[in-house]
Amino acid sequence: MKLFIPYLALVFGSVIIGQNAAYAHGSYRPSGQPSPSDTAVRPAGKMPDISKYKTYIDETLQKHIQEFKGFISIPSISSLPARKEDVLACAGWLKNRLESMKPDQVEIIPTDGHPVVFAQWNKAPGKPTVLIYGHYDVQPVQEDLWTGKPFEPRIDNGRIYGRGASDDKGGVITAIWAIEALLQQDGQLPVNLKFLFEGEEEIGSPHLEKFVATHKELLKAAYTYNVDAMQESETQPEMVMSVRGGATMEFTLSTANRDLHSGVYGGKLPNAAGALAQIIASLHTGDGKVAVAGFYDRVKPMTAEEKAMAAKAPNDEQNEMKTYGATLFTGEKGYTSTERVWYRPTLDVTGMWSGYTAEDGFLNIIPASAHCRLMCRLVEDQRGDEIIELIKKHIAAHLPAGVRISYKDLGGFSNAAAKFPANTDAFRAAVAVLTNLYGKQPLLMGTGGSNAAMAIFKTQLGQPAYSFGFLRDDENYHSHNEFMRIADLQKGQYALCMLLTYIGSR
Repeated sequence: MKLFIPYLALVFGSVIIGQNAAYAHGSYRPSGQPSPSDTAVRPAGKMPDISKYKTYIDETLQKHIQEFKGFISIPSISSLPARKEDVLACAGWLKNRLESMKPDQVEIIPTDGHPVVFAQWNKAPGKPTVLIYGHYDVQPVQEDLWTGKPFEPRIDNGRIYGRGASDDKGGVITAIWAIEALLQQDGQLPVNLKFLFEGEEEIGSPHLEKFVATHKELLKAAYTYNVDAMQESETQPEMVMSVRGGATMEFTLSTANRDLHSGVYGGKLPNAAGALAQIIASLHTGDGKVAVAGFYDRVKPMTAEEKAMAAKAPNDEQNEMKTYGATLFTGEKGYTSTERVWYRPTLDVTGMWSGYTAEDGFLNIIPASAHCRLMCRLVEDQRGDEIIELIKKHIAAHLPAGVRISYKDLGGFSNAAAKFPANTDAFRAAVAVLTNLYGKQPLLMGTGGSNAAMAIFKTQLGQPAYSFGFLRDDENYHSHNEFMRIADLQKGQYALCMLLTYIGSR
């Protein structure tokens, strides 16, 4: 598959000057404030007038903020068994909210894990069907690192803070509010619409593929979009054209039935922590490549188009190191940092522990056990289960004498990579709307992250799910003090209203 460069040259042959731009050359103003200019460069084809929807969106802003606080306050942490009832409560909150908009169908549909929430409106005969995906589950929290309570949302300087505010409850609620705006103003939708909100994205969507495979007809659509997605900046849109897959594993090394006195047994019996260090050191070569035999067998070389796209992406390495307190860029030799993140697979240690690790004191022992968690980010055609087996073979070949190993099932976090074509109506519609809103064409980007749903939709439904979201990279998702800008909640609604009316008018 080829991702074309320059960005959109094959999509639009020309642009024209248009009226009623909501976001032109960085002139976006929240809460309906006027822009210095009401003209913008836009792609060929007439854009719909969304002024009446904007008025409704701006007038309901304060009401919606309070509602959003209630949504964020539900601790729907999918990875913690103790939060199972909270995840279910969050699904119930969504169902009740969607029911207030009188869809033709709304259900909480069970899976073998956490449920999905599905809704659809089918009252636009002759119009295409649009499927919108998002997720309502969130990451765990380290509460002592937060300035406030992670599930007691607060407003500060135009931002709403709370776990999930950005990833992805902000995307989900923005989509719901946009549909409400369309229904309130028109009494109907310009397209047939389906929502699929998942409750397991943060644990790798282990049950989504089975659900999608058994509900293909229910999920059938001509256009599919993912609101768990980013904008490059306030003034620059982006669309993600590839995502990496992922696979995780955990293992434990054992050398004795208990920790042993370091003076009596040190140098005589094997040390589990030392054995773990040897294994970890064997996983990479000196030039940054993964040393596991067969790891790269399915990896295809980068295309010229992919190299060109990576070269055009914003990439200030010095600023990035300063921001995160790092001093060096590392990784596989022969590739830029952007190329490594977008198109090359990785194997990383995400956790390791052994022996006495309390903050104070010193325990003179030879550790009898050591534990390690590994995470692989995979590229197209690599298979997570195959990669895990290759790593196990590598560990077995490098296991020191006198050391036993066992593996722990981490719940099936293994998903595939995906790339998205640039020649579909869904892609062109998203590009047209984003170009109109921002006054510039979106950057076409890859991402080093994983989203299992993107590969599942492509393989099971034959539908690429294009990114159409308004999160930003600085919003601390997966970290403490997560937030989303209120202005971006508004912008997202404007964009979705325009997207759906644009698709419905074609």
